[in-house]
Amino acid sequence: ELRLVDGGGRCAGRVEMKHGGEWGSICSYDFDWDARWATVVCRQLGCGPVAKASPYAPFGQGTGRIWLQPFFCSGNEAVLQDCSHFGWGQHFCGHEWDVGVTCAEAVELRLVAGGGPCAGRVEVKLRGRWGSVADDSWDMEDAEVVCQQLGCGSAAGAYAASTHFGEGDGPISLALVNCHGDEAAFWDCEIRGWGPYVGIHDFDTAVVCQGFARLVGGDGACDGWLEVRRGRAWIGVCEDAVDIKAAQVVCRELGCGTVLAVPGSGRFEAGTGPLWEGGFECNGTEPLLAACTRRPPRSQGCTGHASIICSPYTGFRLADNSSGCAGRVEAEAGGTWGSLCATSWDLPDAHVLCHHLGCGPAAAVPPGGSFGGGDGPLWPDAFGCGGSERHPGECPTAVLGEPACPPGHAAAVNCSGLVSGRAGGCRQHRAAAPARSPPCLAGSRRVRLVGGPGRCAGRVEVYVNGTWGTVCQETWDLPDATVVCRQLGCGMALAAPRSARFGPGTGPLWPDAGGCAGTEASLWDCPPSAQRGCRRGGGAGAVCSEQLSLRLAGGSSRCRGHLEVLYNGTWGRVCVEGTSPATAAAVCWQLGCGDGGTLVAAPAWDSVPAWLAWVGCKEGARSLWRCLSAPW
Repeated sequence: ELRLVDGGGRCAGRVEMKHGGEWGSICSYDFDWDARWATVVCRQLGCGPVAKASPYAPFGQGTGRIWLQPFFCSGNEAVLQDCSHFGWGQHFCGHEWDVGVTCAEAVELRLVAGGGPCAGRVEVKLRGRWGSVADDSWDMEDAEVVCQQLGCGSAAGAYAASTHFGEGDGPISLALVNCHGDEAAFWDCEIRGWGPYVGIHDFDTAVVCQGFARLVGGDGACDGWLEVRRGRAWIGVCEDAVDIKAAQVVCRELGCGTVLAVPGSGRFEAGTGPLWEGGFECNGTEPLLAACTRRPPRSQGCTGHASIICSPYTGFRLADNSSGCAGRVEAEAGGTWGSLCATSWDLPDAHVLCHHLGCGPAAAVPPGGSFGGGDGPLWPDAFGCGGSERHPGECPTAVLGEPACPPGHAAAVNCSGLVSGRAGGCRQHRAAAPARSPPCLAGSRRVRLVGGPGRCAGRVEVYVNGTWGTVCQETWDLPDATVVCRQLGCGMALAAPRSARFGPGTGPLWPDAGGCAGTEASLWDCPPSAQRGCRRGGGAGAVCSEQLSLRLAGGSSRCRGHLEVLYNGTWGRVCVEGTSPATAAAVCWQLGCGDGGTLVAAPAWDSVPAWLAWVGCKEGARSLWRCLSAPW
């Protein structure tokens, strides 16, 4: 028999063997440089590869017999006694050379105090206790191995824990680590100090990883097509590789709450390039997509890119009213219920909520605080619903540029409570309606903009009789785009481009658009186009004023320059005053320019408006729109 003792578990400790009914230790001189006996021990015990082996009694000296002194094992032996040795009980070394081994199954790696599994102070579990990793020259190569081993993609930053996430207060597990960056496991790096040690924590290490998964091409970091990390590059994923359980894991990994939909390849305009081979088999509870089982692809070829819509809000309700269809608007985020701020809450937002709650269309949006301020937090998010969304969580949200919400200024709504059996409760006849509220907001007729930088710019698509189709561009002009922008709650139309801008699209062609006056509340209220036929095909588009966009202008490349934000159709600058250093990383991530950046105060000589100041992105932010700032 073989066992490891005094190491805190079955896969680490002093090596002992049982012979003739008696347990005894194993000794070896240090001239056996390769220590292949350790490989045999770990494999014989089913404990994985070797993490650390030592002949210097690392787990203390034994007190009984020394049974074997193996020498120059090949590493392929089935059991330790198959190695060359001098015979049972025959040895030339004492207990001070009792060998010990730590197998990979006995050590664990994690990141703590970073708010998620892919950022934080580096800790290693040795002998059953978690401890810090100390290194005075911690660098990106070291951090890369940690991130890859944890399934968190590549490293975004390597830090001293004293400046990020805080120092530890327990033992120091490892000290003085030197990695090349391509090691399969952290234990394969050169590690000079295997603890645990008691000492100061001035050199505790920390990392921030890029993550294994991300969503791009949507309005923020929580919706878009799925990309995963392969090596040091991002690649797309086929839509048949991802189901609702895998999507739930992605949403959790990204800190985006819960999954709302896996809409397929038509919702977002996917990129080009290599694709991930195979799929993900998840049970839905894994902390990271990288922890899910990999499976071969279900079909030959890729029909489209996988896309996911997440929402940080896991529940919505109306409070402080006896009717279930009127009251203060409350949302649940991170297990906490709070009220939504009323500052930007409007009728299209209310329509989506009322339909979601089964209360028909909204009847009115009372002033903020009409049903009290609530006892929980006041969520500052500004919802940008178009009215046709099936769930409020599908609406884009932003806090950038929003003014501080006054205490008690909670959003309120009165729903009609009338649910028709046709078209999800919306009126099919022409009727007076508020400027931003079409009479038919859900059901069999919907409109969206796709293929653009966000939900307020792109190719116009309509949902008729269960199918999304493109709109004929033959007579499409600015009044038609104006109606679409109003219907989606996206402000006024800035342009009505043809297919050259956002592509012709696929699906059936809807020829009836192109006759709007620009004052209609809904595209369905416009008279059918007088022109028959569609020689130019589909691809009518719209660019609306409330399309938020950002860019770096005036630099030597698209990833360097003045930070500019498109707001109300005009590009403007962001002042450096009060803007947090983490804002640069958020912008670079959102633009696909890497995972870090530096803010520099650079005077602008041209006359460009200053839109924002005091932008306060926090460490790890992935979207500028989710960062608090001074008002526009």
